Amino acid sequence: MARSLTHLFFTAAKKLSRMQRAAMRIAAPKRARKRAAPARPAAARPAAHSATGAAAPSLGSGRWEASRQFTDAHGRSLSFARYTPPAVPRQGMPLVVMLHGCRQTALAFARGSRMNQWADAGGFMVLYPQQSMTRQVQRCWRWFQPDAQHGGAEADLIAALIQAEVARHGLDPERVYIAGLSAGAGMAGLVALRHPALIAALAMHSGPVLGDAHSAAAGLNTMRRGSVKPLLPLLQGVADPAAFALGMPAMILQGQMDPAVAPRNARQLFEQFRALNGLAADEPPVERVLGLGTEKAYRRVDLLRGRKIVLRLCEITRVEHGWSGGDASVRYHARSGPDASALIWRFFQGQRRVVA
Repeated sequence: MARSLTHLFFTAAKKLSRMQRAAMRIAAPKRARKRAAPARPAAARPAAHSATGAAAPSLGSGRWEASRQFTDAHGRSLSFARYTPPAVPRQGMPLVVMLHGCRQTALAFARGSRMNQWADAGGFMVLYPQQSMTRQVQRCWRWFQPDAQHGGAEADLIAALIQAEVARHGLDPERVYIAGLSAGAGMAGLVALRHPALIAALAMHSGPVLGDAHSAAAGLNTMRRGSVKPLLPLLQGVADPAAFALGMPAMILQGQMDPAVAPRNARQLFEQFRALNGLAADEPPVERVLGLGTEKAYRRVDLLRGRKIVLRLCEITRVEHGWSGGDASVRYHARSGPDASALIWRFFQGQRRVVA
């Protein structure tokens, strides 16, 4: 039964993907497509570097280590890539964990998001866990099955990897952050909620409502329309109770033209994290529209505690289902919109997890 539902989910996902590509072809000006076409093969060629060593320019100027393997105490394995910026001691360095979406790899997500370049500027390490095709044939993190045997197990495995890397490299345990795109956003949310003492802040780009789906078919429904259920109980069903005591600063980004994940999901995520962080429902947000009249336009909604931003929603006007302001030659990354990696890192910089 589970296998048939998973097949249903990805059959529908493929259909959505075909619809999206068709819509993009119709909407894109012909001149823009002709200019972009020659650049795509060059960007798609393998990087001119070894699996472990100096990164190619598209991956930053530091050290890119691909195809690393981690095994937890239960014998579960996870492959990942590691990026370390140049000329910065690892001791005390912050860590950003990046979770790719369906049909992506760690390498594609690093290239498309350009987070490594911000690591060069900000002096932080980046980890890119990669879902195994033996667990999920489309490399989707199983956020839509958050039980302890599926998505919950994947979240715990990622958390174990983070703990091992922090200990191994002497990273700052108070500055560990996690971000993801689409299915990776859903999994980033699960990791943060199941391990709130480990994660200082969370960023979800084009992600689904948390706790609504418990099967592949239900996951597709959540993507299409958000949830019709009370939001707080959904969160309580997938979070460690400590998350409500500790809180979880969160940034939510969503393209307003997304045909795969309905923008309603982002607004409902905003309400879920408002409740999780104990922010009053009648607390007025601080709203701004930035880049008005340009392809980078977006609406920003902030909730603060004192002078500190705890929760931020970015509704990006001209982005579909892709990483805003990324490398458009890499699938599921959009040229238009503000640079999501820059926005996320700036938000993370103001957050720290201090646990007694």
